[in-house]
Amino acid sequence: MLNTFGVLVVDDNQGTLDVVSRALEARGIRVRTATSVFRALEALHDGSPRPALIITDLIMPQTNGWDFLKHLRGEPLLRSLPTIVITGGEPGDVEGLADAVLQKPIDLAELTDTVQSLVRARSEPPG
Repeated sequence: MLNTFGVLVVDDNQGTLDVVSRALEARGIRVRTATSVFRALEALHDGSPRPALIITDLIMPQTNGWDFLKHLRGEPLLRSLPTIVITGGEPGDVEGLADAVLQKPIDLAELTDTVQSLVRARSEPPG
């Protein structure tokens, strides 16, 4: 199941993108990365298959992760995508915007477990 979906990781720090990508790819998860919200939006609208989950940092230059999450929740085709926030600061109130919040430095086992759990929950029929 895990090799049949992709994750979009959005962070302005290339080191974080590399670490997260390697951890997910080691579990058989396809990963796309974006170094800004603008690049993430391009990736979501370029005709490629839509990811099953999005991981985003909150603090980024130009447009931040908060605005990105609000945009996702306002777009009918994207609002149901599960999202994980990764942040080194205080995330604040992410109720309704993110499905999970993980603190930096990232615990990679917790990250991969959270990704698998959220994707599994979204793929199970309602009971």
